[in-house]
Parts: sequence; structure tokens; C-alpha cells
Amino acid sequence: MQVPPLSTALTQPLRVGDEVALKIMLDLTIYLEGPTERDFEFLLDLYERICPPARLREFKIAELPLWSSIAQPILTMHGRAAAAAGIRHPYFEPVRERIRQGRAFEAQFWDGLEIEEPPGSWSLNCRRIHLRSEGLFTFARLLVPLDTDLDVLISTALAVAENLPLHSGHGGLAFVYEPLLLDDAFDTIYSRARRFWGVDIEYMNATLPLTRNSIKGVNWITVVGNAFASKPGVRAALADLANVPSVTAIQRKQAIVLIAGERPSACDRNRPDASDVPYTTLANALAPLFLTEHPTFPGERFATAGNTMGWIRRFLDPAGWR
Repeated sequence: MQVPPLSTALTQPLRVGDEVALKIMLDLTIYLEGPTERDFEFLLDLYERICPPARLREFKIAELPLWSSIAQPILTMHGRAAAAAGIRHPYFEPVRERIRQGRAFEAQFWDGLEIEEPPGSWSLNCRRIHLRSEGLFTFARLLVPLDTDLDVLISTALAVAENLPLHSGHGGLAFVYEPLLLDDAFDTIYSRARRFWGVDIEYMNATLPLTRNSIKGVNWITVVGNAFASKPGVRAALADLANVPSVTAIQRKQAIVLIAGERPSACDRNRPDASDVPYTTLANALAPLFLTEHPTFPGERFATAGNTMGWIRRFLDPAGWR
């Protein structure tokens, strides 16, 4: 099962000079509790199962400034000790030590394909930040090419929802940008997002600290952790979704996974159809969980318009984003 054909107005990469600043990919983002060491190992093993072997090439941790080859890894002192002890993924031993100590960490897999490569890349980015006044916040983000079998996203979401304690998550079409060209990318994201409502905008620096108490929104896949799903008003709304044929709800141990329609939709406002109905249905069911405030996205256009919240709540209040 593949992504349906998309408008070239959406899929055409944005170039700034000779560099690609923006493109479209598939993503699955999960806002995690923890994680424990066991959770972290599960995540690594899960990614290795779904990622094509030829795409398992490089890793990165906070202790190393550059990407390193998995086949010939640069190892820290902890990594060398782990390798000598026969521990799997010894290059991530510094991450395990940070988890034990309750500290921030960075753990990434990447296939080495830059954003300008047409096929698109495979990557997993798992990070935890530590805010002095608010504590620890963790996310894991899977990015895959547009032509990836959609069952990969679904099966990954279900596996995570079964095994990892989490707050929420979302997956489907997403804007992916070059961080060094942030403002240019977000100015174009603004104009494309006004037309294509089904494509996620990621700005983790601002969003992550808000995910403990609210959900960012909905996408083709929406994951709702048990604590959120049991809130007053939400439980009954989720039960009602069982009677909505365009929405699939799958309960797992740690969360419920909600799927809006058979395949992701860009929700093109220039060519309206019924593909946005499941997104709107999900948004209304989860309305009590939505963010009520969010820092302004980067770029001049979001700052000038002042409607970052208009985008976040677009399926709840369409007039706020039109």
C-alpha cells in the first residue's frame, strides 16, 4: 500500500541556491515517557527490523560531533567497554549511561542520504531534553521515503503502542527541511500548508515541552496514550469512533492507534473531496486534548500572520487557518 499520487505543488522540493531546503516525506513521531533502558533497546531493535539492511549505515550520539559508520564505529570509553563485553549496539552505551543517570541524550540512525537525494532517506532520531523547571521530555521520530509501504508506518505505530509508555504521537505526510535554511523553508511551508492541510509541520524545539499535557494534533495516524485516552469526555468520544467507518481504532497495551482513512491524504483545499473528513472526525473527538497555545513557528510569514495556532487547530476551527 502506497501514498496516493500527490500534487507537484506539494512534492516539488524547495531550492535555495543550489541546496534543497524543503521536501515531503513520511514520518512517525512519538512523544515518549521515559524511556527506560529496556524501552530504548526495544526501539533500536524495532528500527533494525523495519529498516532495509542496506540503509543501516550511520549513527550519532551527543558525545560525538559527527556521524560515524555502524560497520566501523568510533567508540567512546563506555562504547569500548560495551564492545569488549559483547553488548549489542556498543556505540549507544553512552546513551544507556545517560538514561541510567536521568540525563538528556541523543541517539540517531541514518542512511547517509542528504535531503537533496531524490529517493529520500531512512532515519530514526530519539532524543531527550532536560528543562530545569519542567524536567525531562523525550521523542522518537522515524522518517522514511514517500514510496515506502504504508504498512511500515502502521506496524511500527502498533508495536510502539504495545510496548512503550507514551503520551501521544502522529504519523503520515510531513514537511522535512534543512535546519540551516530554516526561515526560507518555513516561509514556503506556510504557503503550502495553507493549501495542503494533511501535511505535518515539525518544529520540535517548541512542541516537545508541551506534549506532556496536550496532543499536538492529528494526522493520518494518531496515537493517544492511555492517560490521555482515559480523560473525561475523551473516552466516550473514542468509543463512538467505533461507529465511524472511515476511522480505524486499534487498542494496544500502552495506547490506542487511530487511522484516518485507508491512506494518507494531503487534504488539498484546492481540490476538496471527502479525504479530510476522517481527520476532522478525529480532531473533534480529541478536541479536549489539543494544545491551546504554541510558540510561533519560524519564518517571517508565520510571525507576520500570527496564526501558528490556526494551523494546529485547523481541523477544529477551519476558519482560523483559511
